Amino acid sequence: MLDTLYLNQLKRVIATSFSNVEVEHYFALYFEKGESTKRRLRLFLSGGDIVGYCLLTFDDSNNDVCIVGASAAFLPDFRGKNSTFRFSLIEVLKRYIRNPRRKLLYADTMLSPAMFRAMAKNIAEVYPNNLSQNSAIATLYDTINPSGLVSSYNGLRCLKVVGRKTNYSEAEIVRFRESSKTEIALYCSVNPDFDKGIALVTIIPISIKQFVLTFKKLVLNKLWSTS
Repeated sequence: MLDTLYLNQLKRVIATSFSNVEVEHYFALYFEKGESTKRRLRLFLSGGDIVGYCLLTFDDSNNDVCIVGASAAFLPDFRGKNSTFRFSLIEVLKRYIRNPRRKLLYADTMLSPAMFRAMAKNIAEVYPNNLSQNSAIATLYDTINPSGLVSSYNGLRCLKVVGRKTNYSEAEIVRFRESSKTEIALYCSVNPDFDKGIALVTIIPISIKQFVLTFKKLVLNKLWSTS
């Protein structure tokens, strides 16, 4: 449990990072609700104060699969300076090793093109992507997001109205829309209304094959960045 000071700082990060959000409701939904949900939280500090966080949730209420979700946010001055990817990968791997027979599936709403890129540029198999979408993926989206919106870009039911939105400035939104980075350009094509309370439902299958291919991708990315 967090003490009162840290708890108030964490809620301040949430209030600052999102607009159209009721902080207490959001906090209860992601940090407290769900008897079958386990949580792993990493706090990012500067000068002893919380400036960001990454929360992973493991929902075991479904008999067939454990659904992994996430919530992450940073104060504006600290965006892009802290990586949540390493923490997320390690925690998911630990969970998989503890119970390899339990099916794991990451499925979460992403309001941030930058957060999507952090995942898609490092993980081998992420949906949606630029490849042809097969019927299995379409069915998976229909199952996970039955009341969601269909993207005109790829025909998948991969959009969800959440109301809240990341508190980006107009200049930041323009930079995202004009970005030539592959993952961000894809996100903006699939979800052009991300600044209007529409989130992209991102799906990541979790398996040994995924971990192996992701490790290879990380090595290749590192080689490219140093060449």
